[in-house]
Amino acid sequence: MNQPDLSESPYQRFLGLELTRYEEGLVEIRMPFREEFLREDGSDWLHGGIVSALIDIAGDYAVYSKTGGDVPTLDLRIDYLRPTKRGRLTAIARTVKVGRRVSVADVEVKDEQGQVVAIGRGLYATPAQEKTG
Repeated sequence: MNQPDLSESPYQRFLGLELTRYEEGLVEIRMPFREEFLREDGSDWLHGGIVSALIDIAGDYAVYSKTGGDVPTLDLRIDYLRPTKRGRLTAIARTVKVGRRVSVADVEVKDEQGQVVAIGRGLYATPAQEKTG
């Protein structure tokens, strides 16, 4: 199981993502704070789109850790549990199911204090298995 390089994606480089844990079916990704992530000038709250992007990416890599192939997002559900404030975020993603066509991952996003600020579930297209013989 080769650990992926998150810096291969321009968007992931912009987000400053760091893969801190990579096991089969479990990934942890940290995202540093950037002023560009704020929902408006003078606010202390992050834009929800940044949180949802982190959830999507973490879920994707959790499924990738089990399949080894590209897993496009089919559906994404986010529950914002509290306002996400300035500071580093950590996403912990776990693969729930790897099916023949669709795979599922659950993700928690925690702030620097360890509080869960959002949870999500992603559905991803499972890579086609090559047929032999």
